Amino acid sequence: MICPFCDQNLLLKERPNRTCSHCKRRFALDPKTNSLRMSDLRVRRLLVKLTDGGRLKISVDQLGSPALPRTGPVKGESPVVEALGCLWVPLLVGIVMIIVGLSAEDMGGFAIAGSVLVLIAVLGLSAALIFGGKEQKREQARHPLSGFRGMMATDWKNVYGSLPPGVVDDFPYRKVYLPEGARIALLCPDGAIAAFLVANGIPERYGVAVTAHADRLPEEMPVVVLHDASAPGCRLVIRTREALPGRTVIDAGLPPRAVMRTPGAPARRGYKPAKDLIEWLGESGTLTKAELDWLAKGWTVSLVAIRPAKLLAAVSKTVERLAAATRTEPERREAEAVGFLTWPGEAGR
Repeated sequence: MICPFCDQNLLLKERPNRTCSHCKRRFALDPKTNSLRMSDLRVRRLLVKLTDGGRLKISVDQLGSPALPRTGPVKGESPVVEALGCLWVPLLVGIVMIIVGLSAEDMGGFAIAGSVLVLIAVLGLSAALIFGGKEQKREQARHPLSGFRGMMATDWKNVYGSLPPGVVDDFPYRKVYLPEGARIALLCPDGAIAAFLVANGIPERYGVAVTAHADRLPEEMPVVVLHDASAPGCRLVIRTREALPGRTVIDAGLPPRAVMRTPGAPARRGYKPAKDLIEWLGESGTLTKAELDWLAKGWTVSLVAIRPAKLLAAVSKTVERLAAATRTEPERREAEAVGFLTWPGEAGR
C-alpha cells in the first residue's frame, strides 16, 4: 500500500502496527487488515468523488457503501433450511430401517439402529431451529457497514482526531428535526440518509420536518416516505398509509423497478424475505409481479448506495413539487397519482 503521508510504497512488513517505516507516522486503515480493503488514501479518493469535490456533506455509511461487495456474505436460504437439506437423508434412512426391523424377525437390532439415526436427525433439526434461527437474526440485524463504522469511529478518529471533513454522523435527533415553518414531513428510517438530508439543508430550504421514526411524524403535514428498494422498505409505505388515513402519503422510492434491471445498479443479495411478507406486498397491489419476484430472491438496493448528488437532487425535486402541489387540490391529486422521483434507469420510460 501507499503511505498516505510520504507516498512510499510499503510492503506489509514495512508497516507494522499501521506505522510507516519510512516517515514513522501512523495511519488509520490497512487494506490487509479490514474486510473492505480500505486505506486512508482510498477513503480520501471516495470522499472527493462522493461529496462532489467538497460541495456536499455525506454520512459514514455513504462513504463506505462503494466498498461493499454486490452480493452479501449470506446467500440463499437460512441456516434452518440448510440444516434440513443435510438431515433429511439420515432421517429417511432411519425411518426405513425402523420399518424393516419391525416387519421382519430377528431384525430388532436394525430397528434400534434406525431409531438412533432418527433421534440424531431430530436432535440436529432441533439444534438448527434454536441456534440457526438465532444466528440468522444476528446476521440480519448486523448492518453490512458496521465494520466500516467501527473503523471510522475508532481507528480513523484515533489518528486524525475526527471524521474526515464533510462526513457526518448518523441522525442525532431522538424524535424529529423540525425547522421553523415546516410544511412537509419526511420519513426516512435510515439514520445515515436522514443525517445526510439535514446536513445538506433540505429541512430549512424546503420547510421539511425529518424523522427516522414513523411514530414521530408531525401531525397534519403531508408525508414523504423515503426508503430502500427492499421488502421492508416497500412495507413501510403501505403501513404508513394505513396508520395515517386521510393524510397525503407520497412513496418517494426507492422503487424496485428503478434498479432491478438497471446495469451496474448497486444491488446486494442477502436472506430471502419471509414468504408471507411477499404475499402481503402482492395483495397490496402496489408492486408488479417482476418486482415481487426480485424482492423474494433477497435483492435490495440501499439508499446509501445511491450517488449522494443524485439522491439529494431527487429528494429536492420531490419536496419542492409537493410543496407546490399542496396549494391546490387538483395539483395535489396529480402529484399523489404520478409520484415524483426519477431514479437511475427510469429516465425515458
